Amino acid sequence: MTYAKYCLPPGYSLPPPIAVQPLLLTAELEHALKSRTWYSKTTIAIKASLGGKLIFHHAHRASHEDAANLYDTKIRIASVTKVFTVLAVLLSRAEIRWEDSITKYIPGLDEAAYADVTIGALAGHTSGLGRFGYTGDLALIPGFSPAQLGLPEVTHTLPGCDAFPGGEVCSRFQVLDMFNDPAYSPTTINTEPLYTNIAFNLLGMALEHVHSKPYEQIIQELIFAPIGMHASSFETPNAIDGILPQAGERWFAAPFGNFNPSGGIWSTPNDMLLFLEALQSHKLLSAAQTRKWLQPSSLLPSLHQLIGAPWEIFRPTDIDVAVPRPINLYAKAGGVAGYSSYAVLVPEYNIALTIHAAGNDATRAVQDMLPLIAKPLISHADEQVRSRVSVNYAGTYRSNDDNKSISLVVDDGPGLLVQSAIMNGVAIIPALAKMQGLDPSNATARLYPTDPDSNGSNKEHWSLLLDRAKDGAARGFAEQECASWNWGDTARYGGQPLDRIVFHMREGKAIGVALVGWRTTVLDRLES
Repeated sequence: MTYAKYCLPPGYSLPPPIAVQPLLLTAELEHALKSRTWYSKTTIAIKASLGGKLIFHHAHRASHEDAANLYDTKIRIASVTKVFTVLAVLLSRAEIRWEDSITKYIPGLDEAAYADVTIGALAGHTSGLGRFGYTGDLALIPGFSPAQLGLPEVTHTLPGCDAFPGGEVCSRFQVLDMFNDPAYSPTTINTEPLYTNIAFNLLGMALEHVHSKPYEQIIQELIFAPIGMHASSFETPNAIDGILPQAGERWFAAPFGNFNPSGGIWSTPNDMLLFLEALQSHKLLSAAQTRKWLQPSSLLPSLHQLIGAPWEIFRPTDIDVAVPRPINLYAKAGGVAGYSSYAVLVPEYNIALTIHAAGNDATRAVQDMLPLIAKPLISHADEQVRSRVSVNYAGTYRSNDDNKSISLVVDDGPGLLVQSAIMNGVAIIPALAKMQGLDPSNATARLYPTDPDSNGSNKEHWSLLLDRAKDGAARGFAEQECASWNWGDTARYGGQPLDRIVFHMREGKAIGVALVGWRTTVLDRLES
């Protein structure tokens, strides 16, 4: 694998594409979708954009009616709502601090039991709380027989509220009684993550406390209205505006009550794509705040999964890209009986993807569709970005006296290969390799766009990194010999970094380049 040949630095291999050709529904992809057993009986809607430009969409109604208006039809997004709840907390940073105890914001909550449960722990599933609370308790399910699991009859009576969506809604006092009951209190706080719904109920209560408004109004004012998500709400839609169960189908279409912060939003594919694009373009959070939000907060046993707040971060390595490597997908899944969804961001390629399904097999459908759609989307974007970089950055840059030059190409490796670099008559790549204790005779180096804030500006900052190929076992224990995050900014001269390269851009194309440490004037790009 090409991936094994390089120790890639953190960040992007190449700058995200700005606009690409649409990804067409190929015969292969269409067959892959239609061959699934769930396809004919499941209503689905998929939309994807790259840099805010729609590049893929597909919709299908189980009823085989016209699916064109599905993109404006409400479908329950379930636990994707958690992203909105955490975003509302981040937008309330003047009132709610990430490291504060939740007891600061919920009067009456057991201070001894919850003292170490922070806002961040609740958002990142490390609060030590269980999954549901009263909801889903087998003792409250009509017709459940304890004998079928060998359970004894219980004498402790639960209140019967918040038993399931659409049931009797617990009062605030009953909610606090539940959280303060030792049976539901948090255990082993800030350890391995455990998926929890009731943690987000607490976040919703904290938002209500600091804003003195209902949670639903807070989401409307902080997120829906500023972005223009006019079709999104917490009320169950009518049969014209939404996808609702037919007679005999046991879908969770009823209001979620106290569980609204965990999974109560109804939204349309168009609104959800608008939401994801707003996150990409930093309409609500700054670029730095967004990147901080996307950072993982917990590890999982899988090498391909991490947990954020509340992101479910996938790192697949089986996507067909020119340089196989882990690609970070920041996702949030949602699912209740009858409805399932995915919201996905792929920052490296500026991709936003939203997947919705309604039907008895909705969860299986969405799980199947994520790789079916995401993999060709990313492959398509990768082809486009490499083509764009080849046209807009590759080439030879030279000073007027020919004493300074740098030649860049797109090859089969990551970043931009430095084919040659001469500064004041000195070949600097072998010289840098010797200084860093590497063999100068076969030294190679690459440029990487390690400053995302400068991407798309008139001066883009890239970094120069020497290749340190480590194949297979040569990477050492836990790949410790590929600690590329520790190789940047290794040398400065007169305060200026030798690994800083600045492209001077005009209308998206490089017209010159400056090597900061060498104090070069801009080297002009030669016409090809």
